[in-house]
Amino acid sequence: MAPRKSKAKNEQPASSVAAAKKAPVSVVFPEIAEKERLECRAVLEDQILVVDDFLSPVECKEYVKFIDSLPLELTPPKKRGEAERVNHRFSVTSLDFAQKLHKRLTPHLPSLPYPTSMPKRKTTVQEDAPRLPHSFNSNIRVYKYTAGQYFGPHYDDSVKDPLTGATSEWTLLVYLTGEEDGVEGGETLFYKEQKGKPRETITPPLKRGSALLHR
Repeated sequence: MAPRKSKAKNEQPASSVAAAKKAPVSVVFPEIAEKERLECRAVLEDQILVVDDFLSPVECKEYVKFIDSLPLELTPPKKRGEAERVNHRFSVTSLDFAQKLHKRLTPHLPSLPYPTSMPKRKTTVQEDAPRLPHSFNSNIRVYKYTAGQYFGPHYDDSVKDPLTGATSEWTLLVYLTGEEDGVEGGETLFYKEQKGKPRETITPPLKRGSALLHR
């Protein structure tokens, strides 16, 4: 996939580490109730997945209130090689919350093979067999966008979780507001690999409470 233009995307690893060091030692995230029979649909096979209603409307309101209580910081001017973005953010390392997210979302995900879009590696056939996510990264990133704010086109790099040793293959986004709330814009745009301009985009609808995974 080509670069994505997002309004709810991950930041560069170096910046996230710096933000995590400034974060409070302990952050208690709101609870997420267990859900039954949520559908996982492929927007783009093996690359973009969406699970609607991962968070209920009540849970979304609780998280919006929770995020408003955090010491959000406005993104600093971009450095050379970084994507252009303007938003408020917060980052904290929480293995406990990452494990809770993994427990709640994984039952609704399909088993997937090693991505064909990633470099080939020397492994056994069994290691490349379809499998569920091993874990979720413990670096939790929170983003808040107001009118006119954005995150420019960029690639999400694979990162290694220092607490688990696992290397990321997917990026998980959870949207707390959406079209149901009167939000205009804010979708995550995925640009197709193609030469020339304008490039075609894939734009999943912005739905409150949905979880989107991409790689």
